[in-house]
Amino acid sequence: MSQNDPDIPYRYMLEIGGISTARFNEVQGLKSISSVEPIREGGNNFYEVLLVKPNKFEPLVIKKGFYSSGSEFYKWIRELHVKTKKIKRVDMQLVMLNDKYDEVGRFSIYKAFPVEYEGPAFNSTAKDIAFESIKIHYDFFEYHPGNALSGVLDAAYSALSNATGLG
Repeated sequence: MSQNDPDIPYRYMLEIGGISTARFNEVQGLKSISSVEPIREGGNNFYEVLLVKPNKFEPLVIKKGFYSSGSEFYKWIRELHVKTKKIKRVDMQLVMLNDKYDEVGRFSIYKAFPVEYEGPAFNSTAKDIAFESIKIHYDFFEYHPGNALSGVLDAAYSALSNATGLG
């Protein structure tokens, strides 16, 4: 591959709560929407000024093959409704890999928790794999190009800049 070739979208790894797994078939929903609000300034009859409002993030949808021996997705969403347990929000990392399986970048997904579970569809005449999916709400995501170390350093710098007001 040359330096300008796009990265291949089917080589990735998902880390949930610090645990790496590559058993996921599909991840969708990395979407950030910025909306604006037009306002009129007094004395300015020529144009409107647009104020940028906070970003809105779409839910993440993760699909994987169903294993009858256990379903992490189902267990995770069931824990939301146990009165004695606090809602568990986790940070997730979607790590993109190149053709040599070296990390080329990652999306850090913050404070995620499940909001919808869809079990597998069963058809006795089909020869397809049964899939389950889960829809996950999260507060926001960030993209960090490069390897894991550069992503951690970038996130630390961002947090420091925000805390000190230097960013």
